[in-house]
Amino acid sequence: MAACELEEEQQRKWISTITEMMNEGPMMILRLSKIRQSLIAHPEPFRWYNKRRMELEMLILMLMNSSFLFTDENGVVDWSGPILQTLKRRKDEIVTEVCLRMIMKGSRVNNAQEVLKRMLM
Repeated sequence: MAACELEEEQQRKWISTITEMMNEGPMMILRLSKIRQSLIAHPEPFRWYNKRRMELEMLILMLMNSSFLFTDENGVVDWSGPILQTLKRRKDEIVTEVCLRMIMKGSRVNNAQEVLKRMLM
């Protein structure tokens, strides 16, 4: 910790986080077989989600690249262009679709932005 040159509070936070991870580690290992078994038994939901996540990641990359094309000399992006509007609309459709599927499966999702953030993690 001394070599990292962290402040006292940061060191305490790191130590508590690492300790928590070490304490939770054995429980996580015990759950891995159950997770693996559920994926093997029902692979379709996992495939469906990964397909949506991959499409979402590609759309985000396309949005980032396209936004450079529609940036004026002041650095302001013109989001009204048809390409950017189409990309944003499809991104919103994917997030809505995932939220609806989560709700149908019993989740209490109420924040699409959180779902988007978690999908891109």
